[in-house]
Amino acid sequence: MRQALSGSTIRLSIGLAASAMAMAGLASPAFAQSYESYGASAGQAAVGRALDAVQAPDTSPYADILDAVDGLPNAAARADALGHLGPSPYRLMPRLSIQSMDATDREIRGYLAQRRELALDASADVPASGDRTINVMVSYGLKQGKYKARPDRPRADFDSRSIRAGFDISPVPGLILGTSIGIDGIDANLDRNQNPRSTVFNANVTPYASYTNGRYYVDATAGYTRSWYQLRRQVNFTGFSDRLQSGPNGDNAAATVEAGGILKLGVLRAQPFAGLHYRYADLGGLVESGGAASLAVAKFKTESVRSSLGLRASASLKKGAWTLRPSVEGQWQRELRSRPESRIEAIFLAGGTPIFTLPSTRYDRDGAVVGAGISATHGERTGLRLSYTGEFGNDRRIHGFAVTANHRF
Repeated sequence: MRQALSGSTIRLSIGLAASAMAMAGLASPAFAQSYESYGASAGQAAVGRALDAVQAPDTSPYADILDAVDGLPNAAARADALGHLGPSPYRLMPRLSIQSMDATDREIRGYLAQRRELALDASADVPASGDRTINVMVSYGLKQGKYKARPDRPRADFDSRSIRAGFDISPVPGLILGTSIGIDGIDANLDRNQNPRSTVFNANVTPYASYTNGRYYVDATAGYTRSWYQLRRQVNFTGFSDRLQSGPNGDNAAATVEAGGILKLGVLRAQPFAGLHYRYADLGGLVESGGAASLAVAKFKTESVRSSLGLRASASLKKGAWTLRPSVEGQWQRELRSRPESRIEAIFLAGGTPIFTLPSTRYDRDGAVVGAGISATHGERTGLRLSYTGEFGNDRRIHGFAVTANHRF
């Protein structure tokens, strides 16, 4: 079967397969040494238990897999092979969709900070509300990063390209209401040994709002993202090789609220702030095609609620019709959800094995986010902003660059 099925259909298929095996009765492991005992992690042991349940191993569709595992020189090599046979390379995919939503949110809030600075420094003849405050913005972003390996979670290196456009208006002084639409593509190497690479295409719509009275501000964004995955998994160990692929979809949601104060000293301005960030992303149920190691995997998700505390500082430097505004910021983010990521349930597609489960995992709960940028505004109507954002945690390093242009009509 070459098309990904829905999560509910896959769960039904898994349940029927497990029920049929329970009725038939499972044979004892085919070998004196069980495959489960080779597992060095909970996920590897779960794959081993599934292989232990194979009946008539010499004639089963998994005969080549079993022979190859048996022929490996030691327990460590067999544990590594069990890891290759499981779906752990897909663990990070919903997290990468969250990274896409984070990039969208940060670019928009960076743009709102630029608009806020412009409004606070505007001359008296610049309109503060009404149809003459319509703004159009476009942005292009680049992102690169890596996640470190953890048990049942591979190392991942990724890069992405994004483009988005938006428009907004100020119906009353100090208030900005707008929306943006954007697309981005992520190219991810889920494990140095699991080539070729996998890709994600995201399309998003993100309404946003901002209000300031000159002493404090509140920014808010909310959005929906649709993800289309092209997943490729290379199962490759001595004696066996299989190239598998699938194409599931995912639905994602995001919301952010940030509030802070505005302190001004001459050309300098400081904005201490606090925020709350919600993210949800899922990987729809998938069915692989390609060979004996193909899996059916039920839908799984990643969910995050993070708090943030930070400070943004900027300066306003005028020369003729141009105004330059360099800025820096730093913030600390903390994951507030105590529950780990969801587990992954899968079954070998050829049948004859039970469901196996990769246990829940957790990403590092604390992270630092730093940023720097410079904006140039001409005639209080046209602006250009270049920015950098870095995210650093014990298990990740992510770098993002963006250029944003806007024009007031």
